[in-house]
Amino acid sequence: MSGVFGQAADWLEFGRPSGGEPLCVHHGPACELGTVELPEIYRMVVEARQRLGMTVPPLDEHRVATPAEAAEYRREFDAALAEAQARNAAVEAELRGEPL
Repeated sequence: MSGVFGQAADWLEFGRPSGGEPLCVHHGPACELGTVELPEIYRMVVEARQRLGMTVPPLDEHRVATPAEAAEYRREFDAALAEAQARNAAVEAELRGEPL
Protein backbone atom coordinates (compact mmCIF):
# COMPACT_ATOMS: atom_id res chain seq x y z
CA MET A 1 0.00 0.00 0.00
CA SER A 2 1.08 3.54 -0.57
CA GLY A 3 0.09 7.07 0.24
CA VAL A 4 -2.51 7.78 2.88
CA PHE A 5 -3.62 4.17 3.07
CA GLY A 6 -0.07 2.97 3.58
CA GLN A 7 0.42 5.51 6.35
CA ALA A 8 -2.82 4.39 8.01
CA ALA A 9 -1.67 0.77 7.84
CA ASP A 10 1.61 1.78 9.47
CA TRP A 11 -0.32 3.47 12.27
CA LEU A 12 -2.30 0.29 12.80
CA GLU A 13 0.97 -1.55 13.35
CA PHE A 14 1.55 0.66 16.43
CA GLY A 15 -0.39 -1.75 18.63
CA ARG A 16 1.25 -4.93 17.33
CA PRO A 17 3.11 -6.69 20.14
CA SER A 18 6.49 -8.16 19.38
CA GLY A 19 7.11 -11.83 20.12
CA GLY A 20 7.93 -12.12 23.80
CA GLU A 21 7.41 -8.66 25.23
CA PRO A 22 5.03 -8.52 28.20
CA LEU A 23 1.66 -6.92 27.56
CA CYS A 24 -0.31 -4.64 29.83
CA VAL A 25 -3.84 -5.97 30.16
CA HIS A 26 -5.17 -2.40 29.85
CA HIS A 27 -2.95 -0.90 27.11
CA GLY A 28 -1.31 -3.80 25.27
CA PRO A 29 2.28 -2.90 24.35
CA ALA A 30 1.62 0.87 24.30
CA CYS A 31 2.71 1.61 27.87
CA GLU A 32 5.47 -0.99 28.22
CA LEU A 33 3.92 -1.77 31.61
CA GLY A 34 4.06 1.80 32.82
CA THR A 35 7.71 2.41 31.93
CA VAL A 36 6.89 4.86 29.13
CA GLU A 37 4.25 7.53 28.77
CA LEU A 38 1.27 6.53 26.66
CA PRO A 39 1.28 8.14 23.20
CA GLU A 40 -0.76 11.33 22.99
CA ILE A 41 -3.10 9.89 20.34
CA TYR A 42 -3.85 6.93 22.62
CA ARG A 43 -4.70 9.24 25.53
CA MET A 44 -6.86 11.43 23.28
CA VAL A 45 -8.88 8.44 22.06
CA VAL A 46 -9.39 7.10 25.58
CA GLU A 47 -10.45 10.52 26.88
CA ALA A 48 -12.85 11.04 23.95
CA ARG A 49 -14.44 7.64 24.50
CA GLN A 50 -14.74 8.39 28.21
CA ARG A 51 -16.56 11.66 27.45
CA LEU A 52 -18.97 9.66 25.26
CA GLY A 53 -19.74 7.38 28.20
CA MET A 54 -17.93 4.37 26.78
CA THR A 55 -16.03 1.91 28.93
CA VAL A 56 -12.32 2.71 28.69
CA PRO A 57 -9.12 1.33 30.23
CA PRO A 58 -7.64 3.27 33.14
CA LEU A 59 -4.76 5.44 31.96
CA ASP A 60 -2.77 5.17 35.19
CA GLU A 61 -3.10 1.44 35.98
CA HIS A 62 -0.87 -1.27 34.55
CA ARG A 63 -1.01 -5.06 34.98
CA VAL A 64 0.84 -7.80 33.14
CA ALA A 65 -1.54 -9.78 30.95
CA THR A 66 -1.80 -13.49 31.66
CA PRO A 67 -0.71 -15.82 28.84
CA ALA A 68 -4.39 -16.37 27.94
CA GLU A 69 -5.09 -12.61 27.90
CA ALA A 70 -1.98 -11.98 25.79
CA ALA A 71 -2.99 -14.68 23.30
CA GLU A 72 -6.50 -13.20 23.05
CA TYR A 73 -5.02 -9.70 22.52
CA ARG A 74 -2.83 -11.00 19.70
CA ARG A 75 -5.75 -12.85 18.05
CA GLU A 76 -8.02 -9.80 18.23
CA PHE A 77 -5.26 -7.48 17.02
CA ASP A 78 -4.37 -9.69 14.06
CA ALA A 79 -8.05 -10.00 13.06
CA ALA A 80 -8.64 -6.23 13.31
CA LEU A 81 -5.45 -5.45 11.38
CA ALA A 82 -6.32 -7.92 8.60
CA GLU A 83 -9.81 -6.44 8.33
CA ALA A 84 -8.49 -2.86 8.16
CA GLN A 85 -5.84 -3.76 5.59
CA ALA A 86 -8.40 -5.54 3.40
CA ARG A 87 -10.75 -2.56 3.62
CA ASN A 88 -7.94 -0.14 2.79
CA ALA A 89 -6.81 -2.27 -0.16
CA ALA A 90 -10.37 -2.34 -1.52
CA VAL A 91 -10.73 1.44 -1.23
CA GLU A 92 -7.33 2.00 -2.81
CA ALA A 93 -8.22 -0.35 -5.71
CA GLU A 94 -11.53 1.46 -6.17
CA LEU A 95 -9.76 4.83 -6.29
CA ARG A 96 -7.40 3.50 -8.93
CA GLY A 97 -10.29 2.05 -10.90
CA GLU A 98 -8.97 -1.49 -10.54
CA PRO A 99 -11.35 -4.45 -10.41
CA LEU A 100 -11.81 -5.93 -6.95
